[in-house]
Amino acid sequence: MSGLQKTLKLSKQVFVHGLTIVFSLVVIQLLLDAFQNMFFLYMPPIGFAFFLVATYGIQPIGLGVLNIVVLQRLYGYDGWQIGLWLNGFFLLLIFSTVNLLIQTIAGVPFSLGIGILEIFVLSYPFGYLGKFSNQGNKTSQERK
Repeated sequence: MSGLQKTLKLSKQVFVHGLTIVFSLVVIQLLLDAFQNMFFLYMPPIGFAFFLVATYGIQPIGLGVLNIVVLQRLYGYDGWQIGLWLNGFFLLLIFSTVNLLIQTIAGVPFSLGIGILEIFVLSYPFGYLGKFSNQGNKTSQERK
């Protein structure tokens, strides 16, 4: 393969990786926003605790697993990481920070329109962030 073909293949893999991560983050954010009142109205202190567990416990673990699966399928990484929660929490923290900046600067709440805009704008950067969050593990081809 020539250098340009390798670059285009890597660029496509990074975009698909980022698209998968950002799409899942946007869908989860829309679902959490839709069900936030139901969480808070369910015996208020317990419902708030459930909301926090879903947002900062279950979501990062699921996102970390998704990131590892995508890394294995697209790039050929071997093995599983112990830090699934930290991997997902890192991606969630970056996504939440970008959302907060957009909401503060534009003065609009998170909605489907902003989510679709973020899917197209943030896919490529989040592909590199997802690959970076792998902590430098090598592919099976790099080990040979």
